[in-house]
Amino acid sequence: KDAFLNSPDLQEYAMLQNLLYNKKRLQKYIDRFEGQEINGILITESGILAAAHLAGQGNVRKFLRNGFVFEDGNGTKMTSYLKQFGGYILDL
Repeated sequence: KDAFLNSPDLQEYAMLQNLLYNKKRLQKYIDRFEGQEINGILITESGILAAAHLAGQGNVRKFLRNGFVFEDGNGTKMTSYLKQFGGYILDL
């Protein structure tokens, strides 16, 4: 644990692997919904992946299919990640 916490390179690698995994699992949703507006939020690949980081893939799918909004234990809604981190160009 200490080695991970003290290694920015290892943390970057772990985050990249997580993003790649989530992208692979959510690709059909990215293809289907990117560019659409849902509940006033422009859906983008970067927003979807950020929301998956906070809420998990399943909750992102639920939002895209039926508008379910996951909220974490601190009260942060996944929609805030969809908005805040949407529109970035990802080189994944």
